[in-house]
Amino acid sequence: MWLSGPYVVLLLVALVVPLAHLGAISIFTHHPRLMFVAEPTLENYARLLQPYYLEVLVRTLRIGLVTTLCCMVLGVPLAYWLARCGPTALGIGLFLLVMPMMVSTVVRAFGWMIILGRNGVINQISVGLGFERWLFVMNTETAVVIALVQICLPLLVLPTLASIERIPRSLEEAAANLGASPVQLFRRVILPLAAPGIASGAVLAFLVAIGVVVTPALMGGRGSRMIGNEIYDQLITALNWPFASAMAIALIAIVLGAVIASRAAAAAAERFRREAARRRASAGGA
Repeated sequence: MWLSGPYVVLLLVALVVPLAHLGAISIFTHHPRLMFVAEPTLENYARLLQPYYLEVLVRTLRIGLVTTLCCMVLGVPLAYWLARCGPTALGIGLFLLVMPMMVSTVVRAFGWMIILGRNGVINQISVGLGFERWLFVMNTETAVVIALVQICLPLLVLPTLASIERIPRSLEEAAANLGASPVQLFRRVILPLAAPGIASGAVLAFLVAIGVVVTPALMGGRGSRMIGNEIYDQLITALNWPFASAMAIALIAIVLGAVIASRAAAAAAERFRREAARRRASAGGA
């Protein structure tokens, strides 16, 4: 109790009470002068069902899922290489992976704007080589995804790296001795055993991707607005705190759903690992 008491108090003060206050404001009525009055209503949540806000929500989920999938495609092989390389290469790789996280998101977004813009570095090189400008991705979802992948990739690689490092190399050697190709080894040995780390990293990447504000505002323009941009505008520009709170509660519900799905995937992977160990033990005893 002495050890958990301060943590419980901190949790109540810093998380539970603010969330309860946010939930209460989300059912209050908007007032143009007072921002809100304590008159319960469900109009704020009903407004989320309007076509425009449903489109924003779907776009947010789509960009989050695409970003997470891209991070998995790029991050899982990178995590495996880092887990199996030497200490010198591991140190350099981790430094290059983590170093961009020390730079502000705004600075990174402006960097991508310089690279991907109509008069950006890539198009300038193309013109210098005698070709036409061919890269036109600014103010599109593609530009947002590119910037978000660069932001979220370390969040997926690091948990996956920790999971792969716990996999004994003897399992890979045994699979290779039994005739497994590198692709079969990676698909049937590495991926199932590293699934908890991959799931944790995917959830982290997804949560960051759907909650960003600056990146879609700078890279996507008006046509790629996400729910974070709408919450910011309703809170700061329109001063509609109840509706902003309702959108925030909806975003929190999505986050909780993603966490629950991740835990279910991790539990399934753990059951698979135990079943595989039991079959190996039974085969060894036979």
